[in-house]
Parts: sequence; C-alpha cells; structure tokens
Amino acid sequence: MVKVLGVDEAGRGPVIGSMFVGGFLVDKEKLGEVEKLGVKDSKKLSNKLRDSIDDVLEDYGDTFLKEVEAEEIDELREIMSLNEIELHAFVDIIERAEPDEVFVDLPEPDGDRFIRKMKRELPERFQDVKFVAEHEADDTYPVVSAASIVAKSARERHTQELKEKYGYDFRSGYPHDKPTINFLEKFVEEKGELPKETRKSWSTAERILKEADQKGLGDFN
Repeated sequence: MVKVLGVDEAGRGPVIGSMFVGGFLVDKEKLGEVEKLGVKDSKKLSNKLRDSIDDVLEDYGDTFLKEVEAEEIDELREIMSLNEIELHAFVDIIERAEPDEVFVDLPEPDGDRFIRKMKRELPERFQDVKFVAEHEADDTYPVVSAASIVAKSARERHTQELKEKYGYDFRSGYPHDKPTINFLEKFVEEKGELPKETRKSWSTAERILKEADQKGLGDFN
C-alpha cells in the first residue's frame, strides 16, 4: 500500500511565537476521501472549519507536528537561513513518517534544488522515495492542504495560549499587525525586555529594543 505524505508550515514570519511544521500521512487510495472533507490551503478556511477538519484528520491518516520555538529560531539563524531551518523541520517529519511519496509546499524558488537538499539530510532509505516540491502545493494537493491545516491549527492554539498568558490580544503576532507592535512596545516599556517567546533576531524586535534604549537615554539626559 502506497503511503503519501504532505508537509507544510505555519508561523514562518511572526515576530512572536513558534513556527510549526505539519505532516499528514495517508494511504494513497484514501486521498479522495480526504479531499471530500473540504481540505484546502488553511489560509482560505475559516478558523471554525479548519479546526473541525483538523479534529477528524486522524480518522483518515496519521498527523505529525514539529514545533520550532522562537528561541531556537534565533539560535539557528546565527548559522543558517530560515529556509534551512524549515528544511530541517520538514526532514524531521519525513523521517518520522516513513512515506513512499512526499509532497511539500516549497519555501524557496527551485523545487528540484530543495528536494536535493532534503535528500542530502535524509538517510539512504529515502533516496528512491518520490518527492514533489511546488509553490502553493497546499492549494494543489489535498495531502498538503491537510498538512497545512495541522500546522495552522497548532499555530493558532499556540498563539491563543500566549494571549492568555500575557492577558493581551496582540492578534496575529506578525510584524505588520499594529496590536502586535503595541504589545511588544508596551511590554518592553514595563519590563525592560521582550517577552520570552519573541523572535529577537527579527528586525522588528531589534528596532523596538533600540528605540526603547534611545528613549531611556533621552529620559536620563
């Protein structure tokens, strides 16, 4: 029986919180059933529909999750790019899932090159596995759509936990989101540091700390 794996990430760009990579492994003959669930790119689903699909995916196949915390992302970025961090997380999922075919959402321009890089990180037994790496694979292949849902639901649960922890609705956690910036600026003003779950290597975080330092110097003078 051919086992097909989809892999996708959620939370690649936020300044707050972890990145999650989701995997969904299913018998190839069951792909039609998965498609009937209404799986699609998780960004195109309402939160309620996405979570309802996430709740039943394990009835059809196996789900896998890899969390890369903000602190780990900061440490790894000293020696590798964000694409490479994502690649290593993809490899972790693939190695645990033991698929016959792999479909991944491509984070960089060249799909063939990305596949070669994944294979270099994988044990010998994966060299003959079929790999497909494409942009917008989460829209094209239901198995990647399912993986996208696994990752996005995990990311949303994580974000909600952080909001409850800090008692502040910073919304998405992305640098473009004004409530996110307001939260970080207020936190630094009150605590003198960024929240533990902040990606301190992000330029947004560096700017907020720098501006707080300059303001502090101005107040002192």
